[in-house]
Amino acid sequence: MKLDADQVADLDQRLRELSRRLDNLLDADTPFPTETAEVRQRLGRGLGSSADVRLVSVATPGPEHGVLVAYIDGIVDNQRVAEAVVRPLGQTTAAAASWQHTALASAGVKAESRWSALLTDLTEGSTVIFASGLAHAWVADTAKYVQRDVTRPQTELAVRGPEQAFIEVLSVQKAQLRQALGSTALRFTDLHVGRTAQSTVAVAHLAGVTNPSLVDAVVGRIQQIDVAGISTSTQIAGLIRDHPRSIFPTVRATERVDVATWHILQGGAAVLTNGDPFVLLAPAPLVSFYRTAMDYSTSWADAAFTRLIRLISWGLGLYLPALYVALAEVNPNLLPTSLFIMMQGGHSGLPFSPLLEIVLMIVVIEVLREAAIRLPKFLSTTIGTVGAIVVGTAVVRAGIVDSQIIVMMTLTALALFATPTYELTGAWRLVGFLLLIGAAMLGILGIVLATVAVVAVVLDMKSFGVPYFAPGAPFRSADWSDSVWRAPWTLMGRRRTEARPSQDTWRVPAAASAPSPHLHRAQRRRRHRGDQ
Repeated sequence: MKLDADQVADLDQRLRELSRRLDNLLDADTPFPTETAEVRQRLGRGLGSSADVRLVSVATPGPEHGVLVAYIDGIVDNQRVAEAVVRPLGQTTAAAASWQHTALASAGVKAESRWSALLTDLTEGSTVIFASGLAHAWVADTAKYVQRDVTRPQTELAVRGPEQAFIEVLSVQKAQLRQALGSTALRFTDLHVGRTAQSTVAVAHLAGVTNPSLVDAVVGRIQQIDVAGISTSTQIAGLIRDHPRSIFPTVRATERVDVATWHILQGGAAVLTNGDPFVLLAPAPLVSFYRTAMDYSTSWADAAFTRLIRLISWGLGLYLPALYVALAEVNPNLLPTSLFIMMQGGHSGLPFSPLLEIVLMIVVIEVLREAAIRLPKFLSTTIGTVGAIVVGTAVVRAGIVDSQIIVMMTLTALALFATPTYELTGAWRLVGFLLLIGAAMLGILGIVLATVAVVAVVLDMKSFGVPYFAPGAPFRSADWSDSVWRAPWTLMGRRRTEARPSQDTWRVPAAASAPSPHLHRAQRRRRHRGDQ
């Protein structure tokens, strides 16, 4: 039997994977080295061959005749290694088995006898101390965290409210959440993802509030990730979310601490990734992508009105181009006579149909958007504004696109950018293309059929067991106070049911037996009359 090139490559990849797993099994079964010379050789065959790995022999005045200190230069605090590890070892006379309470007490060491765990500790910035005759090694946390200052959010701006964004360091992300929540019920579950390059991931939730099944589902899906390595939280989201091939996101990403805090308070779970400032929120039904930090930092009336504007913007951005094509090319009989004459008169003498003009303007808008993103910040605003004006004026004067199309596509672009979350904006742009195709083929009927198809897909989707279209389908009246509109805080006494929290009470109302101030006044009047 002959194998083609793809089959040979697949077989070679499987053999390499089996060889790697066999090496890991042999490494796990190998007894822990008790001599520093054997440790040096074993490290030299693997991690120790790298130029940034430091293996330092330390002479101790005590009974130990061989001590080896291993760390990776650049990711450890060299001053802490020297003062908390090397210097005490050079002065101690205690036995190696008691270093946890004697020489290395200030370093906060732990004992570790698993070789794979020791290598992981080294890559995370720890210093490992091997002593001859000792059946385990001491691990000291000497990591140096290179981090930037906590800044304002860049992608989720708000006029009012907290202005604190996550940074890339996982320990700082945990501290930001703990400081914002101030709750002893906050729990973190640390996980490691990646075979070749491991990244640390933490799942945050509130004990007693978050449903344990949700936490188990999130942790279980992360544990099932089998990849060589990850670098961003977006990769984790694509591997753990429901319907990974759908254009609609079922896991929300946020860089705002207050958004993640409110989500956890409502009984949700948050996934923090070391090296990425964006935190994943689960579950995330469709309506959650339209909730912003500003909604909870302003009055309920303003927040409700703003959400109504977002709903109107969604309708304009999604249906306006498709309706224009349907009424201009397929169903002109539905237009009033004056409007029909105006639309047809604007296109008279132009070389392209309305459909091609709209497609051309969509391409121009996307090119300008990409250019504005890629250029430096001080140039992006100028290029975006000047480019739109210049291109819009040029195509009209050149007789390529009608001025009505320019106005309509400008309104469409602005309406789509009113979507609070970036990942959902891309999904709606693709749905807009589908509606445009349906309108060009069947007119209004095509728009209706495309809408029904999209609604059917959305109704079938879930996010960690939560229906994606909730609280619309299934209908949950309790969640409407924080969906299309935002009710006053006095009417929001329970947590949203979308995450199925273990404790649904958010605000405890005043006790029913509390005396009314009117009763107090009546009693005072009666006592006053009695005194007289």
